[in-house]
Formats: sequence, structure tokens, C-alpha cells
Amino acid sequence: MPTPQKEQIVKEMTDKFSQAQSIILADFTGIDVNTLTALRKRFREANVEYRVVKNTLARLSVRHAGIEGLEEYLVGVNSYAISYDDPTKPIKVVEEFKKELDDKFKIKAAYFEGRIIGPDRVAELATLPSREELLAQFVGLLNSPMGKLVATLQGAMVKFVGVLKALEESKQ
Repeated sequence: MPTPQKEQIVKEMTDKFSQAQSIILADFTGIDVNTLTALRKRFREANVEYRVVKNTLARLSVRHAGIEGLEEYLVGVNSYAISYDDPTKPIKVVEEFKKELDDKFKIKAAYFEGRIIGPDRVAELATLPSREELLAQFVGLLNSPMGKLVATLQGAMVKFVGVLKALEESKQ
């Protein structure tokens, strides 16, 4: 029997899953409270939401959000790291924090920009550059030819001024 509280959780999680750029689904069994608190803090600092929701409510939320393929992973104890802006942030936080987790934080699957990715390929996501890094690389690529052009023109001007200076000195 659905209660108003459960309906509210399903509605809230449906909204979150619908807006998410990425969702990391993980089993956190065996992690002590202090480590989990530190992990939550790192997620907050990275602007990633970390939630634990019952599987029945998560199944309904995933179904309502239109995410297909994630339901098969919703068994056992699950937590969700949800990123709304940079899809690589949750997995990067987990990779950075791996030493403290002692391989107890088992990633089951990921929803990454509209696709479900299995646990074997999730680690590859950590190597992807973030949005800011990609933008910086792009700006660098755009800036490089302009910088070379300016240096070439500046070199020609320096030589021209040198010739004029030599000409002036020879006339005196």
C-alpha cells in the first residue's frame, strides 16, 4: 500500500534521475560510518548528490524517469551518486577515495549520458577529462594558431625595426 511519504520519495527520485547526467549505482556493504561520512563529504564538495533509496522505490523511480536497463542491477544494498552537471565527477570522487574504501564500495553499474554501463567499463569513465578540462583544451587549441601568428608578425616587426635602426646609424 503506497503511503504519501513513499509517493513523495518516488516523485523526488524520479525528478533527480530524469535530470541526472550520470548515476553511479554502488553497493556500500561493509563500509564503516566514518568512511561513508567522509565519502559523502567528498561528494558534496564535488556537487554530487549521494542517496540511499529502497530498491522498490528506486525501481519505480527509474521506470518513471524512462531509464531502461538499470533495473536489473537493483538487488541488494544500493546507493546512488547523482551528478547533474559533469557526468564524470562521481566516478572520479570514488577513484580518488579508493584507498580509504578498501574495495568495499563495489560499483554495480552507471547511467552515463543516456546509456547504461556495466561495472567493467565504469572505471574507464574516471580517465575521461571533465567538462572544464575539455573546454580548457579547446581554448588552448584555438589560441595556439593565433599565438603563433602574433609571434611571427612580432618577429618580422622586430627585424624591420632593426633594419631601420641600422639604416639610421649608417646615415649618421
